[in-house]
Amino acid sequence: PYSFIRRHRHHLGSMEGRLQEHLDRRLREGTLRALMPAPKPQHCNDTSLTFDTSPSQSTIDFASNDYLGLARCSEQHDLVQSAYSRLFPSSHGKEATSETQQPLLGATGSRLLSGDSNLARSLEEKLAQFHNRPAALLFNSGYDANLSILSSLPYAHGDAIVMDELVHNSLVMGVRMGRLEKGRVFSFKHNDVMDLKRVLGEVSSRSSSPSSTLIVIESVYSMDGDIAPLNEILELAQDKGAGVILDEAHGLGVYGHTNTQDLELATDKKLDFESFDGQNNTDKNKKDIKVKGGTGVLSALNLENHPALLCSIHTFGKAAGCHGAVVAGSSTLISYLVNYARPFVYSTALPPHSLVSIQKSYESMMGVKGERRREKVFQWVKLFRKEMSKGIDALKEDYPSSDFELLPSP
Repeated sequence: PYSFIRRHRHHLGSMEGRLQEHLDRRLREGTLRALMPAPKPQHCNDTSLTFDTSPSQSTIDFASNDYLGLARCSEQHDLVQSAYSRLFPSSHGKEATSETQQPLLGATGSRLLSGDSNLARSLEEKLAQFHNRPAALLFNSGYDANLSILSSLPYAHGDAIVMDELVHNSLVMGVRMGRLEKGRVFSFKHNDVMDLKRVLGEVSSRSSSPSSTLIVIESVYSMDGDIAPLNEILELAQDKGAGVILDEAHGLGVYGHTNTQDLELATDKKLDFESFDGQNNTDKNKKDIKVKGGTGVLSALNLENHPALLCSIHTFGKAAGCHGAVVAGSSTLISYLVNYARPFVYSTALPPHSLVSIQKSYESMMGVKGERRREKVFQWVKLFRKEMSKGIDALKEDYPSSDFELLPSP
């Protein structure tokens, strides 16, 4: 027994050493990641918690995904808490009755065991309606949703996946975890429809039997901020008999049918900074506010029911200001994911409080509050780009031999 323990410690020490080597290499390369102390929230008096107390009043947040500010909104917090207390009265010291429920800190299990609820089912029905699709399925995160879809699809001989070269890591890892044949994953130049057409032709020429091709893209690319030419891609997919999987993580809440004029598709056209007057032309849509706004780029372009669209993924950790994700698609697809999507089958479901948060986030994003916040976001975006353009022009005068450019994104 003692010799086994010594051998075990030796192997463990060897692995620890390798781990440290990898960290040291990242440190030398300047790519080492580390968690920083969290800033102290307002009105937090809990002395047991540790926060970064350095001054931060002069800083502006350019890093988070809280595009509409809902995660930090005290009014939104009150809406969620009020709705939760009505659903679970005993969470505020009241006794649960036959018509109310005992509050739960967690879902208690996966959806297929003890974690399902009427709250989750009704929310999925609403989300399907909001995104104009037959059915919807909740996931614990956008990463989980993307892994679930791409790793579980029933790939056959000759099938292929064609991805935009800049898609999110979760989509890439989902493909790697799947059962697609080696050498059947292709990429095309970012947002380049002509290159996509070329790659689809190459895929077709390599297929000797009837097969399926899936195109994997995002609506808004988080790092560059540009938007995919969805109409052209979906039309090309339909023409080639391909399906499209679309990640709307960064489109949800920011775009919708009430602010289509804010869409800045990935083209070479220059933004008209001179015409910016600090206003957004959404007044004409105020009367239509009850329909829906902020449900994504598909909605803005009226493409939610395009025949080439297999499904869309909408993540709640960005503009929605909470957590989780939903896949919207056909009833067949959703039933398949319930049966074969491993992150869904084997994960504890979202807790009730998260479900209430998601519902209230959609109400805010699609209502007057969301419309006003979208207007403010794009006012700031246009103002920022206007001032940055002036700064770049000044740099060009000081450094005429250098190349400075403000990329055309929203």
